[in-house]
Amino acid sequence: MSTSPVSLRQLLAMDLLPGHSLLGGAAGLGRPLTRVFPGTSARDIPYLGEGTLVIFGPEQLPVSELVTDLAIRLAHSANSAGIVAQRPTGPVPAASSRLADKLAVPLVTVESVVPAAIVAQLDPYVRAPELAGLRMLGATAQRLHHPVIDPEQLTVLLAQSLSCPVTLVDAELRPIAGDRYLCTLLESVTSRDKLTRAQPSAGVFDLDGEEVLLVQPVQLDNDGPAHFWLLARTAAAASVQLRPIQQALTVAAMAHAVAVAARTARMEREARGHSLLLGEVLDQADDLSQRTLQRVAALGWRLAGWHTAVQIGANWTTSLVHQRDLLPELEHALSRHAIEATLIERAEGWVFWVTVDSEPDTYDPQPLLDGVQASLRAVESAHEGLTLCAGVGTGRPGVVGLRESLREARHACLLARTEETGGTVEHIEAMSVKRLLVSWYSSNPLRSVGMNLLNPLTEADSSGELLRTLRRYLDLESSATATAKALSVHRNTVIQRLEKIGSLLPVDLADPDDRLVVHLATRVAGIEWDDAV
Repeated sequence: MSTSPVSLRQLLAMDLLPGHSLLGGAAGLGRPLTRVFPGTSARDIPYLGEGTLVIFGPEQLPVSELVTDLAIRLAHSANSAGIVAQRPTGPVPAASSRLADKLAVPLVTVESVVPAAIVAQLDPYVRAPELAGLRMLGATAQRLHHPVIDPEQLTVLLAQSLSCPVTLVDAELRPIAGDRYLCTLLESVTSRDKLTRAQPSAGVFDLDGEEVLLVQPVQLDNDGPAHFWLLARTAAAASVQLRPIQQALTVAAMAHAVAVAARTARMEREARGHSLLLGEVLDQADDLSQRTLQRVAALGWRLAGWHTAVQIGANWTTSLVHQRDLLPELEHALSRHAIEATLIERAEGWVFWVTVDSEPDTYDPQPLLDGVQASLRAVESAHEGLTLCAGVGTGRPGVVGLRESLREARHACLLARTEETGGTVEHIEAMSVKRLLVSWYSSNPLRSVGMNLLNPLTEADSSGELLRTLRRYLDLESSATATAKALSVHRNTVIQRLEKIGSLLPVDLADPDDRLVVHLATRVAGIEWDDAV
């Protein structure tokens, strides 16, 4: 890329003409600006050279008169960078603005024009374009002196400072704020895999020879992956501006990372505090201390009445989203389904409870189950590779009842986690014979035996294909045809995998007892459980 001059757009973005108005010709703002010169007459414009920004005083070019149209036409013929004149006291003819737009000649007015003073103000940046870049960088740093946490505010601020479109995307390259079209451009020049590697780096991608796309990672941990990306699109020719824009994006990324880290630290402190307080409530369920009651009241938690507890769990699989980032999304999704909940982080996910004042004559849990399931699926759809599940306890009175309902919800959630489908919600009262399975799933000794049984598969196949095939085969009543259809593979592939599984496992899948033990083991593979919680 070759070095090129600055443009009038960049100079205006740096607020070098305070209070200016662009009356027309916006399409020409990006034209290379090579010279700033005071104009004495509209007829002199053709002799001032290509790329000249002509500065007129009120005597030389009264904008409200027809001579302005002549100046615009001559500037177009001379390929001038634009015209700056003093704002008139009366209205500017609409025909002049339309002509400026048609010929792409920027027509700018300011409150008061002293041509020599404006030339002196602009000339250094035209003669040495790198000064414009330094000023742009300084302006960006000044605006970010107080870190900006709001994504929309951040992208608007950067777009104004850099005089180019800017967007912020998340770790999975979904748009958060700014110009969404930049996400489409990003997909056309690189892949998600290249950007989401462990050590991300800034880059410049050529778009069409005339524009480039700059990408800047936002990392909360210098040695970790990018949590967000800043994207900016600018002219490829303005190479003298690329370095300052890259530096400005780096400054913005650091400032935003500081703001996000501070907010995250605050949220984590609050989450730990809420989790510890819930632990105190459950430990003191029979006789809450005054201090605990005061803290509960300050948070607005309801302890009186009939409580139905819900526990939500997550299987992260390939998702890049962090648990702390899901909490507000889950609360928002639940709220959209008429469930007002304050989620509390626990070791295995989040819990909340819904409360009614007294024991209902009849209670139908289905609306709650449906609302929770719809909320889980809504959040799952926004994060590829994320699987959520939930367990719901029975309605019980008081703090002691809340403790029991939370215990039931936890066991129901454990059962839900053994299902492969997303958004699974189990209700403790509907589990019936499944409670026998919960006893097995939550027994560490039995689960340890199951894991040891499956170790040969996990050691021989790190991809997990053999284990998934075995589970699906046993779930589908040992039907190779149904398993092939469920896994979208050929039946022969399933048979080959089963033969390999048979050679690795010290069991006989034709034996009912062996098959039952292996089936239960596949259900709890990869699920952590702490009896002490």
